[in-house]
Amino acid sequence: MPIAQIILIGLIATLLITLLKPYQPTIAFVLLILTTVFLFYFILVPLGEMIALLRSLGDRFRLEFTYLDTVFQIIGIAYLTELGAQLTKDAGLNSIATKIELIGKISILFVSVPVLMAVIETIIHFIPY
Repeated sequence: MPIAQIILIGLIATLLITLLKPYQPTIAFVLLILTTVFLFYFILVPLGEMIALLRSLGDRFRLEFTYLDTVFQIIGIAYLTELGAQLTKDAGLNSIATKIELIGKISILFVSVPVLMAVIETIIHFIPY
């Protein structure tokens, strides 16, 4: 979907949400969530194609994707955490949004442990005894 259409959808949804919010805040919030999911879907398609391209290049040159998979997981956790936190902030629940962000950061830490261990092992191998 061209970027102009995505921006137009976002602007129309913003206008509708702004008009509905004083009278029907629940419907406005549901429209906000639906618009967010709809727009997020259109970024997943090109992202999936990019990941497939990187994997095919890795297969062609026989590269190991163990750490790249971890990086993709970290990026996914970061984006989903930000999306959830922003939706929660839009609902006016800043304290829950803060907890979502904290859980996302801790999840990233857990996922990144194998990469951190590999970096530490590499550093240890370079240090003479």
